[in-house]
Amino acid sequence: MKQFNRPTFFALGLLILIMGMSGGVALAEDPIFVPVKPPENPLVIIAADRWMPVFQAGETADLNIPIQNRSNTPATQVRVSVDIGDIKTAPFEIDKMLLTRHVGYLTGTMVVGFKVKVPANAKPQLYPLNVTVSWSSEEGVSGSESATIYVKIENSLKQPLVKLQTVNFKGDRLPAGQASPIALVMFNDSDLAIKDLELKLSGFSPNGLNLKSGSDTQFVQNMPPHETKPIEYLLFIDPKMESGTYTLDLAVKYQDQQNTEYTKEFKVYVPVDGKGSQDDLTPRIIIDNYSLDSEYARAGQAFTLVLSLLNTSSSKAIKNLKVSLSSEGGVFSPVGCSNSFYIADLPPQGRMDQTLVLKPKTGAENGTHSITATLDYQDEKGTKFTETEIISIPVAQPLQLTTSEVVIPEQIFAGNPTAISLDFYNTGRAMIRNLMITTQGDFEVQNGDVFVGNLEAGKDDYYDVTVIAPQEGKFKGVIALEYDDDTDAHYKIEKPFTLTVLPPQEMPPEPGMENPQVKDGKFKKRMIPAAGVPVLLLVLWLFIRRRRKKQQEVSFDE
Repeated sequence: MKQFNRPTFFALGLLILIMGMSGGVALAEDPIFVPVKPPENPLVIIAADRWMPVFQAGETADLNIPIQNRSNTPATQVRVSVDIGDIKTAPFEIDKMLLTRHVGYLTGTMVVGFKVKVPANAKPQLYPLNVTVSWSSEEGVSGSESATIYVKIENSLKQPLVKLQTVNFKGDRLPAGQASPIALVMFNDSDLAIKDLELKLSGFSPNGLNLKSGSDTQFVQNMPPHETKPIEYLLFIDPKMESGTYTLDLAVKYQDQQNTEYTKEFKVYVPVDGKGSQDDLTPRIIIDNYSLDSEYARAGQAFTLVLSLLNTSSSKAIKNLKVSLSSEGGVFSPVGCSNSFYIADLPPQGRMDQTLVLKPKTGAENGTHSITATLDYQDEKGTKFTETEIISIPVAQPLQLTTSEVVIPEQIFAGNPTAISLDFYNTGRAMIRNLMITTQGDFEVQNGDVFVGNLEAGKDDYYDVTVIAPQEGKFKGVIALEYDDDTDAHYKIEKPFTLTVLPPQEMPPEPGMENPQVKDGKFKKRMIPAAGVPVLLLVLWLFIRRRRKKQQEVSFDE
């Protein structure tokens, strides 16, 4: 029987050991080796929230920003900042652009609140706010995250508006050759207080109406909402003035409590009793007021226009009044009536309202368009007169936002992210403003709030969002598109959809990734990493080769 030397026995033993570690020979069970992983870095995000904060103008409220640490490592020195943009157009009344809060320690989810005041004159619309979160960790790692959130401001308050309500003076007319006081009665027709009201009266003439004393500019420090206040001027009527109605110009300037400035202009009609007999008085017909049934006329849609006609003469009636309306480029056309109307007579100081129905043409551009009113009439003696008045009508193009149907994949599996999408087009003639798209439903929505902003006429875009259904079944949702027009009118389109969700999909294991066998609650080590076996075999081969070479050298020496 052949005998084996010690190196051979050693090599066989090492080979058996390798075979046992690789599964060739079952070895005793060993405990599982769990490597020590380095701690993960904090993962701080601005938590997704489908709820959009809505604030009312004039209120003080809390702006809540949810932040979340999705790691197991605490974040330290957390700093949350909200950039509100330009202070002049910001939705909040603060004295700096940046709101900042410091949070010492963050694990899980936290809501960081800011106390904000919404100005009473805030424009109702969507406002973007840039939120930034920065943090550190105990291991010295730092990071930051930024996102844009949107807040919606609603304003039902009537904004600052000062009107010239009436002009008061003693008697029916101001006598020529004398100084007479008049009172301009101003009215704050709004829900907000105004301040620094400035009134400047102009149109004076050395040989006509002039100031007897005092300044042509007067000031009122404050006017509460819905308050009237008379502003007095002392006028001197030149003795050579003829009887009639004369016009002065009143320019008004004022501010609200947020220092926003407003301006208005008015005509002040002053009747004068001057030289000449009443038979010499010239009657004058004016349009002293006009109104629409809405703030704007919509292109292609009929609207109601009410004209108020006034005979400014205090002694002479007029007759055979014909009023003809025309507009440049034929922007306005009458509906169910002619472009002119007739009034048989109008007594001295008489007023009459006339209602018309007009329609702007479909292609009328956004902006203010003029209507020229030509007034032809006669006095009691048959003398003919002609006056011309200009009326300004604001016109807005209606919006037309067209959308596709919601595109949904054919197969949706519970627990799997699924992308749905929607195409939209501005098929109108006007720009769509402040377009905001959101998705809601009984499922998880990831990054569903998208602020598109302005969408010009003829442009198109698309919206996609990721949703995750929690389980098998049918789930209803809706994609909402909200936007404004040039008149700040708000619109909303809703596109409902239904998700038909299948059971969770079983993913087959990848080759070589089967789970290890479990026996008596413990794992058996049956193999080592594939790269380790060749290394050990190489070591064994080198060892045997070196021993053989040494034995050959010994034999040669002998």
